[in-house]
Amino acid sequence: MKTFYNSMNTPDELLQAYTTMFLFLGSSVTLSPREGGLPKFCQQGFLRNLPVTSNNQRFQEASRLLKSPCAHSGQCTKILTENYDNLFCSDSSAKAAPVASTWKYSNNEDESRSQSLKTLYDRYGFYKDENCGLGYDHLSMELLFVNMLLEKYLTEDDYEIKEMIRKDLSSFISDELLTWLPFWAKAVSEGSVTKCYTGIAGLVVGSLEDVKEILNRR
Repeated sequence: MKTFYNSMNTPDELLQAYTTMFLFLGSSVTLSPREGGLPKFCQQGFLRNLPVTSNNQRFQEASRLLKSPCAHSGQCTKILTENYDNLFCSDSSAKAAPVASTWKYSNNEDESRSQSLKTLYDRYGFYKDENCGLGYDHLSMELLFVNMLLEKYLTEDDYEIKEMIRKDLSSFISDELLTWLPFWAKAVSEGSVTKCYTGIAGLVVGSLEDVKEILNRR
């Protein structure tokens, strides 16, 4: 599928395709390569045949990178696991922790920001499992919320409710995600020894920019 620009697909079809992207991208920065299966995705060609294409510069650069030959053939899982631990591990040594508070807020603002996120999540009935160790501002949680709102938007019949969801989703992407993710993606690029995580970070930002553009044109 192509993005909204000159697309043969409807905006709704494109938004649905992006939900697949976000599920994959969120799991890639939350689960280790052995748990999430990133090496297998690479070997099976998923990263060379994404469900959408895009004119977005970040997306195109990331896509080209992921389509290039692997520099670690034969050691993929080992290298990716070491790179994952270095970039995304939960302790203070992580070079690119996928958590908004690492990039966006001071300690004094953390509590009010977390409560604001929780209030928005509660409004739409988005709750994390009690055993989930991730905060509400972890990238995977925020992408799951984006996916939930996309599904609600695509299936809602009432125009006023649908428009409310569209506005909330567009604002969440603009005012929450895109205020910190470009800095995170830059840190991933600088700290990564593999093309995979640099490409994945670029796809995260580029895909969210695409979704925001589609929503804002509705």
